[in-house]
This record gives sequence, C-alpha cells and structure tokens, in this order.
Amino acid sequence: MPELIDAKGLGCAEPVILAKKALESSDEITIVVNESTAMENLRALGTYLGCFVEVTTEAERIYTVHLRKKQ
Repeated sequence: MPELIDAKGLGCAEPVILAKKALESSDEITIVVNESTAMENLRALGTYLGCFVEVTTEAERIYTVHLRKKQ
C-alpha cells in the first residue's frame, strides 16, 4: 500500500519536498493537494525522477497524485 501524504493547504514547495523525501524510503506514494500548481509541480517531480505518475481530481480543486518508481 502506498504511503499517503495529505498536503492540502501547504505552501508552494512543501508538497514537493514531502514527496521527494517520502520517495527516498518508499517505492510508491500518494499525495493529496488542493492547488493545481502543487499538482503540476508534483507531476513534474515524478517525471523528473522517472516515476509512473497518475493524477485524479477528487472533488472541486482536490487532486490526488500517485507516484510509483519504475523498476
């Protein structure tokens, strides 16, 4: 089961920092954010790190970003 990070309401760089740190010890994480900029930054991080990236929109302005390392 992937690690779940609730990053709703955090400042611009905080979700990315949390995700990067979590990926150091986990192969799969899910981050929930409420800003499209944070979602795009997480998508870019996942692509940069070579992860599979899946983004879903839950409710109005709630984004779930799933990152999984490629084996």
